Amino acid sequence: MRPAILGLALLLISLGACNNKKEVRTYHLPDMISLFEMGENDRSPETLKAFGDTLITANRDLKASQLYIEAATQYHKSGDGTKMIKALNLAIDQGMANPKVLDRFTGHESALATPEGQKLLKRLDSIQKQLAEVSHYDLEMRSMEQFWPYFERAIADTSKARVELKKFLFEGPPEIRDFYSVRYGNLDMMFGQMINASPDYYQHLKSQVRPDSLQAVQETTKKWMQRFKELYPQAIFPKVYVVPGILNSGGTVTEMGMFIGGDMYGRSKNMPTGGLSDWQKNSIMSFEQLPGLTIHELMHFQQNYTDTVNIEYVKGAIISEGVCDFLVELSSGKPLENANLSYLDDPENMVFILEDLKNDLNNTDNSKWLYNGGSIEDRPHDLGYTLGYLISKSYYENHPDKKQAIFELLNTDNFETIYNGSAYGYLLETDTTKVF
Repeated sequence: MRPAILGLALLLISLGACNNKKEVRTYHLPDMISLFEMGENDRSPETLKAFGDTLITANRDLKASQLYIEAATQYHKSGDGTKMIKALNLAIDQGMANPKVLDRFTGHESALATPEGQKLLKRLDSIQKQLAEVSHYDLEMRSMEQFWPYFERAIADTSKARVELKKFLFEGPPEIRDFYSVRYGNLDMMFGQMINASPDYYQHLKSQVRPDSLQAVQETTKKWMQRFKELYPQAIFPKVYVVPGILNSGGTVTEMGMFIGGDMYGRSKNMPTGGLSDWQKNSIMSFEQLPGLTIHELMHFQQNYTDTVNIEYVKGAIISEGVCDFLVELSSGKPLENANLSYLDDPENMVFILEDLKNDLNNTDNSKWLYNGGSIEDRPHDLGYTLGYLISKSYYENHPDKKQAIFELLNTDNFETIYNGSAYGYLLETDTTKVF
């Protein structure tokens, strides 16, 4: 190629790259909080389908697999199997990796018989085969690694911080867009925590979370996963993505895989605490705790409950969390030890808590039991995890077939059978004179 032509080609490539960077500013980034507030009112089939369409449109640039799943959910509820299947295929295009996702979308046999439906079934079968092997599991650090240049530019000029954060969302790996849809909420929430409230902590975090520091974590979790595979042959092993969160979650699960908030693992003696809430100061963990949290989230990915009624109540919610802690114990071979168990070792505390739980089992408000760090005063926070662990462990110990017990703990169609099969079945009784 002649020098002049080569120079022109390079110039065009350069201009194209510049244009792409400028285009990021114009990309549509939905505000997840206001978006889902739109779908909280009328639940008629027409409105559900319209909200599904709204989610698809809102996702036009973000292309988060989880938003396609949310759209599929609306179409499913509206009875539109054709649009549901199209949305699920779009989710797979963007990295959705739950081979059992159709268990949530029953009753659309005619739509599944179409070419688009058959394509979906084949793709899910392929995903199932991939995830059945422990070797598929990996700790993906690329979101953390790619975040820091955007963060540095954001704190260097805070007037442009939101632009840099938006660039990170669109120029970063696809999993960060899924995480945005379930945890970031909007740019203001990202800016508020990362840039405005606690930039010193994030600067500190940069030196704490490194690829080499995850090697030991990777080896430990793979050993525990191998053990879990022996206990539960149906296990699947998704990718685990370590991402920069906004100090509101140590781990979460989407249909793409498991997400670990790397921001929650920066504890050290010289950790800056300016701008952190009391809950954040107490909740930030060290890297030594990462294997347990990783396996806990893996168990959420295994869960496939068809009891859609009780899962909405305290009775189902505490089992869905507690069983994960119990299966971490089984997989690791390390008995669970924490302050909540020590608190419940006191008989007076146990009586007080079980009486309160009995009265709350059929409530949909789980604020006294789960996710209540910093907002509960008369007891330790998150006692629902511990109570669910105790009930799940008792059910397992009472069951004559241990593998079947694990299957039921992860797939029950009636949470009350877990209680009745444990030493805590009396919690379901209506007799208020029961002595705890």
